[in-house]
Amino acid sequence: MTTTIIRGQKADLTKTNPGLDRIVVGMGWQGSPGVDIDFSAFLLGPGSKATADEDLIFYGNPAGAGGAVQLQTENRNAYAGVTDNEQVSISLSGVPAAYERIAFSLTLYEGEKRRQNFAGVNGVYLRIVDARSGSESVRFTLDKTSGVETAIVVGELYRYNGEWKFSAVGSGYTGGLEALCSSFGIDVQSEPEPAPTPAPPAPTPSAQPFNPVPSQPPQPQGGNPSPLNLGRPSQQSGGNPPASSDGGQNGSSPRVIPSPGSGAASGTSSGNPTPAPAPTSTPQPASPSLQKIELTKRGDKISLEKKAGTNSIGEILVNLNWNQRQGKGFFGKTSGVDLDLGCLFELKDGHKGTVQALGRAFGSLNDEPYVMLDGDDRTGTKSGGENMRINGARLRDIKRIVVYAFIYEGAANWAQADGVVTIKGGGPDIVVRMDEHGSRKGMCAVAMITNVGDQTFSIERLVEYFSGHRELDQAYGWGLRWTTGSK
Repeated sequence: MTTTIIRGQKADLTKTNPGLDRIVVGMGWQGSPGVDIDFSAFLLGPGSKATADEDLIFYGNPAGAGGAVQLQTENRNAYAGVTDNEQVSISLSGVPAAYERIAFSLTLYEGEKRRQNFAGVNGVYLRIVDARSGSESVRFTLDKTSGVETAIVVGELYRYNGEWKFSAVGSGYTGGLEALCSSFGIDVQSEPEPAPTPAPPAPTPSAQPFNPVPSQPPQPQGGNPSPLNLGRPSQQSGGNPPASSDGGQNGSSPRVIPSPGSGAASGTSSGNPTPAPAPTSTPQPASPSLQKIELTKRGDKISLEKKAGTNSIGEILVNLNWNQRQGKGFFGKTSGVDLDLGCLFELKDGHKGTVQALGRAFGSLNDEPYVMLDGDDRTGTKSGGENMRINGARLRDIKRIVVYAFIYEGAANWAQADGVVTIKGGGPDIVVRMDEHGSRKGMCAVAMITNVGDQTFSIERLVEYFSGHRELDQAYGWGLRWTTGSK
């Protein structure tokens, strides 16, 4: 009998099925034409980190953990009448005790380069099959992604009190397989661009014999191992279609915005070029450049990533900024929009409330509700806008948060306010603009932050307008009692 679970849920494997050892983890999906999907598994130790390159199971390294984990590249079997796109065979008893988790992921090959994302992939599922009987024991079907991810950690096997369990994760990230490797502690060697073929040297009258320079420098002896090369074998990379100019997505898809200064520096100089000195050590891999991710349509989602080297998301900063231009009103007085930042919060213990300057409910970062407003910009002249902080280390205590902005003073003119919320922490900045300007209502629900399986926060774009706090409360089912307040 199959146990069907949803994102954030967990399922027992060995505790409810004594004697279970050999399992098959199968994954399937339906991709759009030209979208090239790779499967990989990470063998993780303490701190959810890999200890060696061999802990990444992928097309370039199909077996690990002393043979206990093996990618079934050519001999995939049909179970319950279905042959999965990818399968990995695992002997649970054979996995060394040093490994605490096995994370299963899907990535888009050259996703950023081709301007592709998981919006073009549907029907992603992961199932666990008992290899002895061929029966399916657990199935997790991933719901719709936000449309910006190029990598997804679909689920994890993990040990708990000596038993194996499965967690449905479903967290999406940008940066593809390289970014996942970096987050799990594996150094990746970037693929260099092919160098132009140099022109042959002009003949010289010298009678000295010509000694050609080796095309490859000698490999250094000892020292740190070289970073992992994720380059595909030539027979796999051939025939890949080039990226289309529009990325194959419609115009309303979320945008990925490169950070200023990302990419390689370049320049020109006068005179004869000077040859670069020969490298004296193994070049270090280029770190994946940070990006801003803009959620552009209602319902777009993306997950925050835990900080490298920790088991926590860390502090999350929610920044509200808006147009600071001041106009002249009647009697020469300045007129403008005073935009305030706030949120509704709900904790796991049932505690509900609000954090906002109105009523001086500024919250607390280290005590409940683990959300704190830094202050209130009454003029709109502070270049930093308003900030609200969320204690990501208390993820397990927080159930959900609705971030909102409301116009405390001035006409409900959202076009004039030109407000934008930026969420920082756990990866690239996430940008949500209040750019649906038709409403004359004074409150805007900007984003929903939801606890997903005590593993990560999911950020969802809302941008929905309301006449006030009570109407917003009713729309999202908070059930608070509201009275008139002031700053």
